[in-house]
Amino acid sequence: MRRLTRSDLASRVGPRPPSDAFWRRAIDRGEAALGVGGDAVGADNGGEPGDDRPTEPLDTGDIVDVGDHAFVVVDADRTAAGGRIYRIELVVDRDED
Repeated sequence: MRRLTRSDLASRVGPRPPSDAFWRRAIDRGEAALGVGGDAVGADNGGEPGDDRPTEPLDTGDIVDVGDHAFVVVDADRTAAGGRIYRIELVVDRDED
């Protein structure tokens, strides 16, 4: 499990990261599907040579922080073109007593 910021995610998914409108809709709905092209899958994600970090932009269980909200990756499906569709769900805030 990794915890990423919105900008971390943007650097992993290529030249067209999710827009502000995407994140607003995802927050309003509590879920979304994030499509990533095949060029971002298996790409070098900034690690040093020999780094054994996953090369997938996201994996099930990863958390993406978007402002005051957080999303967890609940599923990842492979596309015919070699990309991925990541299903994300909003993490419900817990009341702190």
